[in-house]
Amino acid sequence: MAEPSVDRRRVDDGRYANDRRQNRPDRRQGPDFFVRALPWFALSGWLLIVASVLGISFAKPQTVTFFERVNNLPVRREWDYQLMSYVLWLLVTALFSGLVGLVINVTRRRRKHDVFYFSLVASTLVAAVGFCWVLTL
Repeated sequence: MAEPSVDRRRVDDGRYANDRRQNRPDRRQGPDFFVRALPWFALSGWLLIVASVLGISFAKPQTVTFFERVNNLPVRREWDYQLMSYVLWLLVTALFSGLVGLVINVTRRRRKHDVFYFSLVASTLVAAVGFCWVLTL
């Protein structure tokens, strides 16, 4: 019986002897500034969304309670549009932060172990829905 042929061109570690890549240093120096900034884009987007929700809760019309009815206290029955303009800008900034973070995440994700931030997608969607809702008021 014939023995299986051994490829004598290979070195002990499995590479070919004439491989031009063999003594090259690894050029990867870790994540750059933009990749390290991705969690900050996600965090800033969520903080802006929380701030806009707080602004919406202060800008909405007040409900009439028993205490206001008995004491004849004035109650604001319409939205505070001055405050809602600030909420609109908070949501635009959150949407912009999410979109910039998504663009950076998609363009800088090249290796299979690179992380995709689903928090950026979620914050962008929440900011877009909130922005559309504020525009309909």
